[in-house]
Amino acid sequence: MKFKMEISLLLSAIILYIVSVACFSYEATTSASGSENVNPYRIYAFPLIAIASVLLAVAAILYSRHK
Repeated sequence: MKFKMEISLLLSAIILYIVSVACFSYEATTSASGSENVNPYRIYAFPLIAIASVLLAVAAILYSRHK
């Protein structure tokens, strides 16, 4: 049972890292000339990275206690 929880925490962290990369690298052009790039999702990238890091740390701690 603990192994499934560790794997789910690890997969959740990986998915959050991927989503945060997508949020950070997203750019939308808003002007007619296309020279102005706006990233409205960049503010969500850093909290997602923080949450993923916490999940990864919890999974590592649980795994180290398991062995």
